[in-house]
Amino acid sequence: MAGSLLLASFLPAAAQKSYKVTARIKGQGDYKLSLSYVTADGHKIDTPISHNGDEFVFSGNVNEPVIATFSSRHPASKFEFVKGGMFMPAPNLEIILSDKTNVQITGDAEELYKATVKGDKANTEMNAFRQKEMPLTSKVWELRKKGAGLRKPEDSVARKAVNAEMLAANEELIAMNKQFVASHPNSFLSVSLLTRLQSDFDPAAYEQAFNKLSNTYKNTYLGKYLSSRITGAKATSEGAVINFNKKDNQGNIFSLSSLRGKYVLLDFWGSWCGPCRASHPHLKEIYAKYKDKGLEIVGIADEKSDDINDAKALWLKAIKDDGINWIQVLNNYDKATNNLAMSYGITGFPTKILLDKNGKVLFKLVGNGGDELDQKLKAALGI
Repeated sequence: MAGSLLLASFLPAAAQKSYKVTARIKGQGDYKLSLSYVTADGHKIDTPISHNGDEFVFSGNVNEPVIATFSSRHPASKFEFVKGGMFMPAPNLEIILSDKTNVQITGDAEELYKATVKGDKANTEMNAFRQKEMPLTSKVWELRKKGAGLRKPEDSVARKAVNAEMLAANEELIAMNKQFVASHPNSFLSVSLLTRLQSDFDPAAYEQAFNKLSNTYKNTYLGKYLSSRITGAKATSEGAVINFNKKDNQGNIFSLSSLRGKYVLLDFWGSWCGPCRASHPHLKEIYAKYKDKGLEIVGIADEKSDDINDAKALWLKAIKDDGINWIQVLNNYDKATNNLAMSYGITGFPTKILLDKNGKVLFKLVGNGGDELDQKLKAALGI
């Protein structure tokens, strides 16, 4: 849901409903802590109304349930896997905000995502599910950090082993998420979980799962967002034709149709996305291997800054720092009217889509791809 959304506008006082969150985070101290969430009016960041040592109190107004994410400036909130400023964010701590929210959070700044949440029914249910997931969530986080350090060509065997272990753990998490959604259609958490599961369902099953949700929650911003994702997924189903125009890193308008006659790998990424940046060495290997065999890569960056100049600067710096030399476009240009991530149902970064010589979708992968990407490319190109 990140993107170039306007800051939330104020609602009439009568329509606003308040929440209260008290967070006691050991070791947080003077490191900033905030809550961010998205509504139909845009992206909003709430800061504490009071702060005393490791205790932070938040209060604000929401007019419907939303998923809120804690953002921490504590050093442990991210992992530096390349010296000089390339980071991977730690798993998120999320809660549900509504007019009924009055919760207490207890945790440690070193592992904020493991904090416990007590209070209203919705957050008690969410906390119970999070704790059930926690062993696998922690395992995946440790594997991600380990894998991010395996960037050299000679690390390929170790990298494959880590990726295989991480894939197995993620598959367990996905199964748990699906089971919860199926058994809790009247839970707002199910709406949130479905936003992350799109690539793990076939389109018909995903739409069916959405249709079973409570109508009350379908009519929230997040529910409507889910509906738009379903529409976007249909646009990237196998055989669908993709075409777009976007400004590239040379300042020119790039048209995807100009590459007809070539296989094209679309890579949705962002300068902020650690796994995206970590996948660039592998993409360099792919480009060097297949460029002369009719493959072109088009990077589609989606930056989190709402300021186009800031987004452009972050994007261009990442291109230079990573030494990537294929076609690059920035989704933030004219995003309000031409949002490629939304149009093509991009639910996670990185996402890769391979098109045939006529611009038709051959496959779509969420994540780095790894061996699966290699095998699919070989099959598609007939090599």
